[in-house]
Amino acid sequence: MHYTIVAPQPLQALLAHRLKHFATIDYQFCDKTKSQPAMIFVQANPHATPNTFQADIELLALPALQAPEYGFIFAAAGSLTALQSTAPLLDALAPIANGWLHIGDFGAASFAHRAWQTITESASKESSAFWQKIPNLPTPIPLNQAEFITELAKQMGEQQQQSIVLQQLASEFLSQQPAHDFQPYSPLQRQYFGPWSQTNTSPAQQLANFILQIPTQYTPAN
Repeated sequence: MHYTIVAPQPLQALLAHRLKHFATIDYQFCDKTKSQPAMIFVQANPHATPNTFQADIELLALPALQAPEYGFIFAAAGSLTALQSTAPLLDALAPIANGWLHIGDFGAASFAHRAWQTITESASKESSAFWQKIPNLPTPIPLNQAEFITELAKQMGEQQQQSIVLQQLASEFLSQQPAHDFQPYSPLQRQYFGPWSQTNTSPAQQLANFILQIPTQYTPAN
């Protein structure tokens, strides 16, 4: 099987290093389709027209520097048929065979990536600076309570906006992929998350439903 991989340049270098350990994996990188950071798209079609790309699966990968030697931590999204075709590549990229998460149908990894970006981007330098200004206790330096409450209200307001954005993403995803009977690629996946793994909804749908339960109403103190 020949694989065409679309990934951002930093990830391409890590992927190539990892795949050096697996000489039987036949692949090439394609730079014609833009890819978001941490996202990988794979086409597994030996009969595809040259110079064309149509993704069969998508991956959300953590670009850790240790990944080339020890394997990537990633979630894969796609049909069971597509995952079966790409399983040799996925097993090579993972720390062990079947050591990756089947997160749902195609589109689920993109949703998880957008949610992850929303959360990580909110950890701004301003937020970090705010918490760094709070002295360690006990301390003889008095804390300006009025300033602290004002800044804390600002931080909580930003978190409220973050929750609203996350819920918009979750609602959009669930409208595109309504709940259905989900069968993970690996039967062992149901053992990963304890009681949460007994549900027949995909991990991406579980994440979306969890996000929709986050309160978004906030009333500042007078």
